[in-house]
Amino acid sequence: MSTEKTTRKAASSLATPARTVVYCHGIGNKSEESALRSDWDHALFGYDQGERTRMAYWVDRARYPKPEPHSLGMRGQALDASVPARDSEHVLKTSIATSDNPKASQLAMNELAKSLKTSKFIAGAKAKGISLADLWKPITEAFTNLFMADVNDFLFHQEKREYMVKTVLDRIKTGGGPFVLVGHSQGTMVIYEALLRLPSDVEIPLLVTLGSPLGLPPVVAELRKRHGSLKIPTCVKRWVNVAGDGDVVCADQALADDYETSGRTVEDHSIPDNVFPPTKAHAISRYLTFPTTRSSIMAVIDKTRFQHVGSFTIAKDLAKALDQGIELGIEERQPVLIELADRTLKSGATTNGDALESARDSVESWIIKNIAPTHKEQDSIQLEVLDRYVSALLKRSEVETLSAQLGQEFGSDAPPVYRIFRNSRKTALMLSSIDTIQARTAQMGYRATGKGIVWAVLDSGVDRKHPHFEVNDNIAAAYDCTKRGQVVPGGDEDANGHGTHVAGIIAGVMEGLEMNSVAPQCKLHTYKVLDDDGSGNDAWIIKAIDHIWAANEKARRLVIHGVNLSLGGPFDSSSFGCGDSPHCASLRRLVRQGVLVVLAAGNEGIGEILVGGYETSVSFDLSIGDPANLDEGIAVGSVHPVQPHRYGTSYFSSRGPTADGRVKPDVVAPGERILSCRSGGRGKELEKLYVELSGTSMAAPHVSGLLAGFLSAKQEFIGEPAKVKEILLANCTDLKRDRYHQGAGLPNLTKMLLTT
Repeated sequence: MSTEKTTRKAASSLATPARTVVYCHGIGNKSEESALRSDWDHALFGYDQGERTRMAYWVDRARYPKPEPHSLGMRGQALDASVPARDSEHVLKTSIATSDNPKASQLAMNELAKSLKTSKFIAGAKAKGISLADLWKPITEAFTNLFMADVNDFLFHQEKREYMVKTVLDRIKTGGGPFVLVGHSQGTMVIYEALLRLPSDVEIPLLVTLGSPLGLPPVVAELRKRHGSLKIPTCVKRWVNVAGDGDVVCADQALADDYETSGRTVEDHSIPDNVFPPTKAHAISRYLTFPTTRSSIMAVIDKTRFQHVGSFTIAKDLAKALDQGIELGIEERQPVLIELADRTLKSGATTNGDALESARDSVESWIIKNIAPTHKEQDSIQLEVLDRYVSALLKRSEVETLSAQLGQEFGSDAPPVYRIFRNSRKTALMLSSIDTIQARTAQMGYRATGKGIVWAVLDSGVDRKHPHFEVNDNIAAAYDCTKRGQVVPGGDEDANGHGTHVAGIIAGVMEGLEMNSVAPQCKLHTYKVLDDDGSGNDAWIIKAIDHIWAANEKARRLVIHGVNLSLGGPFDSSSFGCGDSPHCASLRRLVRQGVLVVLAAGNEGIGEILVGGYETSVSFDLSIGDPANLDEGIAVGSVHPVQPHRYGTSYFSSRGPTADGRVKPDVVAPGERILSCRSGGRGKELEKLYVELSGTSMAAPHVSGLLAGFLSAKQEFIGEPAKVKEILLANCTDLKRDRYHQGAGLPNLTKMLLTT
């Protein structure tokens, strides 16, 4: 039967398409697990598949202490030894000497070496007049020793064999099937041993073995000693074996004569000898790009899932982080953010509120039952139950099991888990400037001082005792979101200083020093969402946003009119739409409630690249980060505080467009060398009370203060964020820079008040 007909028959008889592909690599050193899996994905599918593929990773780090350096693309030099020939000989001798049965081990390795040297490939080369010595030398000196050392470990070191096999079983036991298993080189031996231990009800519609030594006589003999007759594992529905001409590892290309069960046989396929020298014949890239390999796998997988922008539960950046958190079989916990599945509701399902509560309870109960039964354990994994999210520190196996049991495989119209993201870190983005945006004129002529307006500052906290805030008693409330559990009252200190500096730009005054903020009488609610190092995770920020939303929802009218976020970070565009991350989705709720959201555009407008071996600075477009890419928010870039027309957009200020083509930033404001409150500053001397900082973090609070001043003078626009944004953009001063650099330009508070 032809390959095409066989593939069609297998596909038509498949009940449930495969949802996950599990790889198992071969001998020698390898790059880090996440990089290796990504390489295989690119060779097989053309792009990184994230959660849809898994790598059973078993590199012996005692033998290879450091991972092989990773470069873009696959090396393709699978038979090139990573250690000298003399060292590789020592590796083989050590493996044999320390095996469970050194005598049997030595005999088997002698037979294996003999089998390799007398293969049909070697005989064919001799028939063509190619010198055996010239042909075999680059392989024998290093690769053969290392290959036999790893094979010997599998056959004669029970502890090492069990570790290898466990890597495969661990990638299956968490769920997410049906599975396709793809093994290369010795990885095929590891997979075969693992599959023999699985019950028949585990769904493996396809096993693919590439460049497999399972047909080599010494390997077959040792496997028969351990298992008797060699059967196709009962859970495997179809076995496709691909062997390349010239590949000495699979010198015996046919497996069908050694492995069969109840009339089922292995489908053997051969890659013609079109690769020379033989050191490249074993390369995994050669096997994964072979048409038979691809067509066999494509015939059984869920094609709606395996595509560049397909359905997923675990985001790609989280899948990569989880892979990177594993070394020597030890799983490191990673911060995850679990989005509850309210948006999957279909007609006839329960109400939104009921679905959220049910999903929240299901996820929390699952984590408590399976991971953290006690309060101490819940503290250790930092379990946080938010309104629409649950965050925790979880291991890779826990994330995969949670996804399989409560995610899209759950089998209901509204599974409790909709998406699982990485709980990303967000970092702080580091006054004559108020004249530049015409705030002082507005204060004097329109009393646009921010009186009666409340602004939330989500940052590193605030120094509540700073004299700048005393005259108008600006700090109305302070909260801490960095502790596990509910939002708690915040302290009086700001060890980082960033939040105090930002707050001082928005509100407060220092009489005698002429230090006037943009909205001196505005009240501030400060939320500590960044730690003392200036970084925090999405869950802390979302906790603060939920707290603001709840406060407004309980009151008869808005009690918090705007928020300032002088923080941000990158986002995974393959996991969610631009401006639709969990962070952005939460902020969008505030905007719909009537709250103005002001965001720092980011400081990623410039970077260093290598040109001709030398570093040079380059400006970057498309550098707007998250959450500045939120469409409904007001993203603020930076300009010179006194001469914006001359100098234009600051060199560091992130530039648009957004990844989906929208104009950002919306406006620009003073962000260079801005003098504002120094945390811990006391006394009456300017240099002790104030400090200069630069960044879009300083530009954003200028706009927050400006909008607070506008609302205090034009209260009819309270609760109308879309109208206020429209007025803001319509009355900016054009700096004659590109729209993707300056947005609408420099805000002008006096002009906004004049036109309304």
